[in-house]
This record gives sequence, C-alpha cells and structure tokens, in this order.
Amino acid sequence: MLVMGVCNPAGERAGYNGLYFTDSELRDLAGKGRLLQVPVKAEHRGQQLGSVVSSFVDAAGRLNCVMRIEDDTVEGAIAAGLVKDGIARELSLGYSVDVAHSQLEQKLRAGAKHVLEVSLVRKGAREACFVTAYEEEGKHTCFRALPGQSSSEDPWASFDLGPTRLRCLS
Repeated sequence: MLVMGVCNPAGERAGYNGLYFTDSELRDLAGKGRLLQVPVKAEHRGQQLGSVVSSFVDAAGRLNCVMRIEDDTVEGAIAAGLVKDGIARELSLGYSVDVAHSQLEQKLRAGAKHVLEVSLVRKGAREACFVTAYEEEGKHTCFRALPGQSSSEDPWASFDLGPTRLRCLS
C-alpha cells in the first residue's frame, strides 16, 4: 500500500534557532532525497512497516512524503487497515537534533537534525500533519476528505486528476 501525507508543517524562518525544521532544512530534506528509505512505523514503536519512497515540499511549504507500507506482513497489514479505516489519520516525523552550547553566545544552539522515522499515528504532536491519500495495489487512489481544507491547501489540486479522483469519507 502507498500512503501519502504531510509529515511536517511549513518550516520556520531563516535564522530560527530551535528544535523545529526551518524552511530551508525541509527543502534540503526533499530536494536531496534525504527522506528516501527512512523507516515507517506505527506510533513511533515496533518494527519497520515500510519506508519513504518520495518526498516534496508543497506550495504551502509543508513537507509531504509518499510511503510504501509492506502489507504482506501482519504488522503492515494491520497498519494499512488502520489507515483505510481512518484510525491512523495523521503523521508524525521522528527526528533527533544535535544541540551544543555556544561559548561565544553563551546559549544553546540547535545543530543538525536527523530524521529517524515517519510514523502513522492517531494524533500527531504537530498540527496539520495528516494522511492525504492511500492506494492499495491495483485499486484507485483514495484521497482523504479533510475537514476545513480548501482546494488551495490540497497538495493534489495542482494535478489534473479528472473524474478518476476518488474521495474517501472515512
């Protein structure tokens, strides 16, 4: 099963010193393929259920990814079912941040951020990180109906999908 979604909201401005990703860090992650093959988990636990196969930053500056869930395993099939049933509706990006004390500035500085995994979750820690679509082998792509989302916020809006576009209401 393929699952697509927003795994990080728009990045922070240039010069930001904190634990969240900046806009340029998000663009670097997607542009340099640094998310490819990152493990996919459920609720940040257990074994790897699949991996990230593609990523991009959308027009709103959010980091999106496409994940392949290995639904030929028991754990993967359960996770795929949770996505289809609308239980695992959100995504959460697991990452570490190198933090060091700056002698010059006499404060902590956030350094490199390392993505560890993307998790399918019931409720993520960050707002606006959600599953936008899924596709089972040999079936139509199912696009999530997201409450309060305008077409300008829809990452699929820029593609001319015509009448084959299927909305799932779960």
